[in-house]
Amino acid sequence: MKRYLYYPGCSQKATSRAYEESLLGIAAELGLQLEELQDWNCCGTTPVMAVNKVLSLSLAARNLALAEAQGKGEVTELVTPCPSCWLTLHKAHHVIHEGGEAAAKVHEALAAGGYAYKGTIRPRHLLEVLVNEVGPEVIQQKAGKPLQGLKVAPYYGCQVLRPYTVGDDVENPQNLERIIRATGAEVAAFSMQSACCGGTLVATRPEVGYRISADILREVERAGADLIVTPCNLCQVTLEIVQRKTPKFLGHETKLPILAVTQLIGLTMGKTMKELGLQRSLNAKRCLRAMGRETAA
Repeated sequence: MKRYLYYPGCSQKATSRAYEESLLGIAAELGLQLEELQDWNCCGTTPVMAVNKVLSLSLAARNLALAEAQGKGEVTELVTPCPSCWLTLHKAHHVIHEGGEAAAKVHEALAAGGYAYKGTIRPRHLLEVLVNEVGPEVIQQKAGKPLQGLKVAPYYGCQVLRPYTVGDDVENPQNLERIIRATGAEVAAFSMQSACCGGTLVATRPEVGYRISADILREVERAGADLIVTPCNLCQVTLEIVQRKTPKFLGHETKLPILAVTQLIGLTMGKTMKELGLQRSLNAKRCLRAMGRETAA
């Protein structure tokens, strides 16, 4: 069993608790030993970066410094399920590694708080770890209840692939497809698998955000998918919430289940709804009924 430091990020403890619950519910069986980072803080994601770049980088760098101290040189990989957190942590690591004025200011900010980062931590996104460390073969072996007959749309969102694509092809990503096939399900290919979901625009400019999300749901419907699987917590929440507005934007009601990649894997492993946090989803029960997989809450 390989040991990783685990950075949940703010969302996994709040709006995306189900994502973390499902991850922790399957990790050990997949050979992942996750040790939560102690005293972690917000990663300094996009909203902070838009206001103060050095503050954003410094917030992320503090987490990297904490990981370096906690790992004691024995554990150097920091895994997170949140693409936005991964992107921010990776960006901070990259800036510090490259050096220059921004890196100097980050080092200064860390020192003011009594921290230092030597650059030994490797931030990794969970999806890439599942494919390149665990492997689709192991997921297939663990599939006690293969999902034959289910057509799943792989939706990456925009951050897990850009601008730092690691362990996949930005032009033709296949990591989600590999996992979907490993569960026994069929891939429902569609053209907007790496498009932005609308994210925070749903809160700040709702008409724009809803329309972006509705376009994605329209393409998924055209692909004949039974559900969407994503590695992004923000995409999962956004695509669920926006379905309340689909009669206006699509002309009809849509109730597509949106599952985190860990929930899809957990289903094929025979995990219960509670183990996967599915009771928190708006449409997961409908998904289970359609699959004939009702499980105890």
